[in-house]
Amino acid sequence: MDLYAIAESLVSHYGYVGIFLISFTEAFIQPIPPDVFIIGASYFGLNPIITAIVATVGTTLGGIFGYFLGYKLGHPIFVKIFGEKYLKKGEEFFDKYGVYGVVLAGFSPLPYKVIAWLAGIFEMDLTLFAIGTIVGRLPRFLAVAYFGNVLQKFYDIKTMNFGNINIYNFNYNLFYIINSHYNPILDIFMIILSKTVYPLVGVIALTLLIKNRKLGIKLVFCLIFAVILTYVLKYIIYEPRPYLVLSNVHLLLYKGVESSFPSGHTVLAFATATFLFFGYSRKLGILFLIWAFLVGYSRVYVGVHYPIDVFAGMIIGIVCGYIINHQFFEYYVEKIVHYGNKIENKIKIIFKLRQQ
Repeated sequence: MDLYAIAESLVSHYGYVGIFLISFTEAFIQPIPPDVFIIGASYFGLNPIITAIVATVGTTLGGIFGYFLGYKLGHPIFVKIFGEKYLKKGEEFFDKYGVYGVVLAGFSPLPYKVIAWLAGIFEMDLTLFAIGTIVGRLPRFLAVAYFGNVLQKFYDIKTMNFGNINIYNFNYNLFYIINSHYNPILDIFMIILSKTVYPLVGVIALTLLIKNRKLGIKLVFCLIFAVILTYVLKYIIYEPRPYLVLSNVHLLLYKGVESSFPSGHTVLAFATATFLFFGYSRKLGILFLIWAFLVGYSRVYVGVHYPIDVFAGMIIGIVCGYIINHQFFEYYVEKIVHYGNKIENKIKIIFKLRQQ
């Protein structure tokens, strides 16, 4: 499938309505920021000023909706979704900054949806909240919309040219730099390293499930999400493997024909390492991040991926490993653990009764 055609089709079909809906929902619950869609919309021809205004209207109305959710549902639901720490920090934040905090959250990467809920919980003046949202978000959305507009002039998705640099050529050249510098000892090491991903990730997940069921379930969810995202991208963006396109490839592993983009091994390695870093142990996480970088390098070295596949896999893995540790998922994981324990206890009771 042609990614360019898909993106262009999405903009032509949904246009400003799509921008509005993304901005509206992001302002009170969903985690995907509208900025990337605003950039894409401007890139594919939507007016950047109108795009920014539509996004601002959407995020303001969504923020007001989040405000009323906070006002009506109060502390308990907020804590379940976002966590106790956000409630405490939010109270301190509002006490210190007031409406200026709303402006800051609107303009910066601070979680705006959290601010919207908290504004309702702490009964901030609604008019001030709306004004603060507009003052913060409109300049930000104008900036990213114009970035998309400028990007269109310098970067051609169809040809992958960024100014005078062709990204395809850069990718191929970097592939050859890594893949052509080899020796027998490194060959063995890189093959082994590349093959450690599935067994090591499996062992880590199983160990966590045994030692700490909650953490184990979170990691399993993280890996499932990462795999689904990887294969969706492989389906949307078909990129032939290097050995199917390039000559003189130093190929050490299987000759598959599935899409090269992104690197699934790299996704799993970085997802696991990032999860461990943020959710379990910083020291262990750093060790596994080093391992993940080496895995990514090995995938190019053995000839089955391009550097850009590995880079994309790294980004996807880091994002998956990070967001699964967000407080938003805690509530659902705890529910699963709770029901899992109940089922386990019932099974134990049944076995005891049978033994008697």
